[in-house]
Amino acid sequence: MQEFINIEYPNVLLVLPEIIVLITGFILFTLDLIQKRLNHGIAISISLTGYILSILYILLNFHVSGTTFYNLYVRDAFSSLLQAVMILLTMALLGFTTLYYRHRSSLYGEFYYILAFSLAGGMFLVSSYNLVVIYVALEAVSISFYILTALLRRDFPSKEGAYKYLILGGLSIALASYGAGFMYLYSGSLDLTYILTHIGERKEFLILGLVLFLIGFAIKIGAVPFHFWLPDAYQGAPTPITAYMASVGKLAFFAPLARIMPLVSEHFENAWVITISIISAVTMLYGNLVALSQKDVKRLLAYSSIAHSGYIMAGMAVAHVIGLKAVLYFLIAYSIMGMGSFLVLAVLERAKEWENRIEDFTGLRFSKVYTAVAFMLLLLALLGVPPTVGFVAKALVFLSLVYKSLWWLAIVMVIATGISTGYYLRLVAVMFMRKSERDVEISMGMSEALVIGLLSVSVVLLGLLPMFLWDIVSPSAELLFRR
Repeated sequence: MQEFINIEYPNVLLVLPEIIVLITGFILFTLDLIQKRLNHGIAISISLTGYILSILYILLNFHVSGTTFYNLYVRDAFSSLLQAVMILLTMALLGFTTLYYRHRSSLYGEFYYILAFSLAGGMFLVSSYNLVVIYVALEAVSISFYILTALLRRDFPSKEGAYKYLILGGLSIALASYGAGFMYLYSGSLDLTYILTHIGERKEFLILGLVLFLIGFAIKIGAVPFHFWLPDAYQGAPTPITAYMASVGKLAFFAPLARIMPLVSEHFENAWVITISIISAVTMLYGNLVALSQKDVKRLLAYSSIAHSGYIMAGMAVAHVIGLKAVLYFLIAYSIMGMGSFLVLAVLERAKEWENRIEDFTGLRFSKVYTAVAFMLLLLALLGVPPTVGFVAKALVFLSLVYKSLWWLAIVMVIATGISTGYYLRLVAVMFMRKSERDVEISMGMSEALVIGLLSVSVVLLGLLPMFLWDIVSPSAELLFRR
């Protein structure tokens, strides 16, 4: 009888945003099954309806918090913030799908429901401390990314990038799973909050499990030396999907590390600081140095994404709430900058004989001034030029490193940023300081122009008004450190 008394009735309202996105995915899946050819206008309308309902619920209940399903799921300001950003970015992505995929003769109905399932997986990934939920959500996001990366008809680089992502992505999940197994052996629990505060006898199991768990996520975020899949996957994937992986994917994969950051730093502060600092320094330097030698702009931005993973990890090395605030700020800032820069490429790829080579951008301002100005603002934000949000994000990470007296890592960050000046400003100079050798003929859709304009303007507005995002991020970080 006692077992029935202890049964918990789940609070479904806490999980309602994820349920709405999942239902949206299943509706799209059913429509694709019963129709010979899915109407893409209807698919986009259904997707937007589901995403709008989900984000409205999040925003109207932003400060609602609690756990349900026997503490398997957590609703708090941290999860609400990241989920809202993820949904907004996914909605922005839908404005680029039809024209891009029609141009590449790869307009599949599967795209819409796989996108919805990947978003749902990412939303669950940011909302749990339970190892089983993290594993299932990680698989949902990863498998969706493998399929979306390969979703270009008769395109070998797309299939090659997806295959490399599949192999190393599978390895990352296997390592994270082994790590979860060792942590369970240590504590007898699947809850990370209990595991990382439990005092047991076989501490070597905890250390080994935590190391394997972190390596698994290091592969996902593209940290050096686990980055080998990322440039090929980013280059081979359909460019809107590259934008999605560089923004929503980075938010989803960094979120579990941000959640455990207060717990790990409390009990393993020295080991955490040393390990994360070294990986961060190597990732920043390697990503920027290799990007400097790239001739393909899409691949250049892929290595830039690796470098930005290093900047974010530098903030994670600061075992203090100020470090977590800088991490969250940087994550949201990069998700905007990263998505915007790749979406500009998605538009330009429809131009005749466009190959994303640096020389293709020569004199772009003469034929496509709107696109050139937007891309320039996004590149300057990625570099960290004031008054963009990229400057504020890097300044926050730098100040948090100074606060923790990690001077050597702060210096490495400045050096890495200095290296990145070479390729960001080279692109800007090519677009604005050289005469055009040809006219770039493309027709940009209204939704594409609107999204690119909003993203490029937002990186400036958020830089001019940094306290707007800071006031949103700060309570989430403080909440995790109080937990």
